[in-house]
Amino acid sequence: MATTPVIPGPHSYPALCWTVNPTYLPEIAKLQAVIDILRSINLSPMDFITSVLVHRGKDNPLAPNIDGFYRGTGLEQLLNVVMYDKRGSRRLFSWFQPHSNARLIHDIHGEMDSLSEVFLQKTKDVTPEAMIEFNFEEDITETCRDLTPKLRFILRTAAQTKRAEKENTTKDIEPQLISMIQCQLAKARSQNNNLCAIPCSLYFLACPLPRKAIDALNHAGICLAYKTSKGLHSALAVGNLRRAQTAARSGHALGFDNENVTLSEHVEQRPFAPPKVQSGTTSIIYLLRSLFDMATLRLLPILEQQRKAELITFNSDVRPTYSQMQSLRDDFRKSIVELLIHGNKNYDYVRTSPELQHTSYRPPPPGYKTQEFVLRTTTIDEATTEGTIQVCENIYLDQLQYDIHDLDDTAVPTYNDQKTNALIRSGQLQRRNDVSAILRLEHLQIAPGAFHMELNFSWMILRTHRGEGAEIGSLQYFIGLLAKTRLGSPKPDFETLVSLLMQVLTGAMHHYWEVEAGMSLDALARSKPSASRLLDIAARIYDKYASGVLDDSSSDYTFQNFHLLMRDTLVFYTLRGAISSGDFGRVELLLGTLTMMFTGGGCPHYKTELLYFLQNLNKVWPEPFANVMRDNALISTSGQGYVGVDKNAEFNINFQKNYFAAKGVHASWDMLADLSPNIPLLRRLKTQFGEFLGAPRQGTHHTKVDTSELIAKVKSKVQEHQLHLPFVRGRRVTERESVDVLGTGASMLRDTEMSSWGKAYKTWLKGV
Repeated sequence: MATTPVIPGPHSYPALCWTVNPTYLPEIAKLQAVIDILRSINLSPMDFITSVLVHRGKDNPLAPNIDGFYRGTGLEQLLNVVMYDKRGSRRLFSWFQPHSNARLIHDIHGEMDSLSEVFLQKTKDVTPEAMIEFNFEEDITETCRDLTPKLRFILRTAAQTKRAEKENTTKDIEPQLISMIQCQLAKARSQNNNLCAIPCSLYFLACPLPRKAIDALNHAGICLAYKTSKGLHSALAVGNLRRAQTAARSGHALGFDNENVTLSEHVEQRPFAPPKVQSGTTSIIYLLRSLFDMATLRLLPILEQQRKAELITFNSDVRPTYSQMQSLRDDFRKSIVELLIHGNKNYDYVRTSPELQHTSYRPPPPGYKTQEFVLRTTTIDEATTEGTIQVCENIYLDQLQYDIHDLDDTAVPTYNDQKTNALIRSGQLQRRNDVSAILRLEHLQIAPGAFHMELNFSWMILRTHRGEGAEIGSLQYFIGLLAKTRLGSPKPDFETLVSLLMQVLTGAMHHYWEVEAGMSLDALARSKPSASRLLDIAARIYDKYASGVLDDSSSDYTFQNFHLLMRDTLVFYTLRGAISSGDFGRVELLLGTLTMMFTGGGCPHYKTELLYFLQNLNKVWPEPFANVMRDNALISTSGQGYVGVDKNAEFNINFQKNYFAAKGVHASWDMLADLSPNIPLLRRLKTQFGEFLGAPRQGTHHTKVDTSELIAKVKSKVQEHQLHLPFVRGRRVTERESVDVLGTGASMLRDTEMSSWGKAYKTWLKGV
């Protein structure tokens, strides 16, 4: 009897079913059985997977299997297994190449589109204010890191070998090389994408780079073309001058100085030939620190008080009080300790001890930065009274755009060298009857620049203590000993002279430390003396060897002269430390002492300048305005170290001279007029761009070198000749007595100089 065959359903194919329960089979047996089944139906494992995945659609009975395949991590595990097989990895790489290139290109386009959009927006926001705050790391590198991770990975891989990637731990190519390449790529996508090109162009102009080099770098996408860069430079100068005009209205200080630039070295003189030296003036204004009320700057009460104020006296206003003398002695002791522990790691344990820190009187706020605005350099020479008047009119009427009556009741602190201050007073005398404060120069309230005070004090020490080469302990003796061949002139280079004075002072003090401690410097360091003990020894050193107090009956000029040299150089060292600290209170403590020393040292101009200053501080200026004058005499444009306002003017002038010299025959005063308002920006860019690229800092600053051998040589000679003792047997006798500038100056001021200055001051007030 025939039977109808049974057609199995889709899930019941007996030929492919297990004949036993597979639960208890080993995994290898299961795999082998599946392979046998697939082989029996001529279906490879890969064909099986492919066929299952190809079937799509809602009605597909295999859909749950497809979903499960993609839902878990099975696909990743499969690719990982294949990748670790050499044959499989070759096949995978071969397959991925055309597909991954397209995906990578898509991703890179997206990253660069995002980066270009951000760069273009930031480029539109480039203003003089924004350029001052521009930061390569924040504005460029961090933006590139955030928006283009894949491109940066590719560039980093291309830029270094595998070995360098593993072993290089010192050189990081990412911030400099890769960021610059990305900026070039962004500029290639759009010529308007100049976020990096703008500061680079200004940097190259500031260096200054030749025109051909700038144009070549422009074609490489690094900077703008020279003509465009110059136009940008001029536009920034206009913008910075407008910023100065706005800032000046909120109260400002002023400093200016003459600038002499060499134009031609040609010996042939002919009509219309350029002069060998062109003179001009650089002017800078600064925002005022500690100005809380514009009423503090009222000029009319100051002028009224000036007319009726009594004169200062020697006993009350010049000679330090007992309290001031105690404070100065404390300052000198701490300076002597500094000379011992400076640069010596053995004293790190005590270096930050509160006992060794100089007392603060008017310390600046931590990290404070003085905002400066450099005005256009002019060809007006301020070296004459008429020139000074023209300079002031150019500053306020032409550049800052004041009306002639705008400052009739506003005082402006100004800090300059003594000659400039004297010319301002002369101009005030000459214009006494003019119609406004600006034209009368009355708004300018004068104070001496700290740097020129320091400079002339060092020259005074050299002139007083130079002596002869044969005079043991004289400066000329040490000049020969240390081979300081550049100190032959009466007014040598300041830094060279400072190095001599500091080496002589330090070497002598090291010998005094050994004498008073009763042991060598190394033994003293090993004994770990406390701060209190160091100060006790320093007090003995000061009293015995640097106080200036000498036995009048002593006639050993070798000992006396060297003692006075130590006193004077210690005052100089303390003055330098006070200026660099930014604490004018420490400088003010020394004003009376400096006045006496300038008088006794034959510096009548600075004696007169300090007497004018003391008169204003003590008798003329109201206390709030006097404090403004104090707090703005020392400035820091970087937030790291303080200098006098006049020293900052020298920095700006040197920047212009270096720029002018590098331009050669292409230089002009019009270029300097555009350059000067941009100097704060260009100086910052030069430093920051060099740091960004990892390039060494370059500048005209004096390099600090190791002078320990020279100091040791001075110490050896002081020890050999026993210069801490009078009447040493066998020591060559010095026949010339050095002037005690402090004692002599005090006597001169007390006897005649105060009276003479008082008469001259009253005559100046009357306008005679």
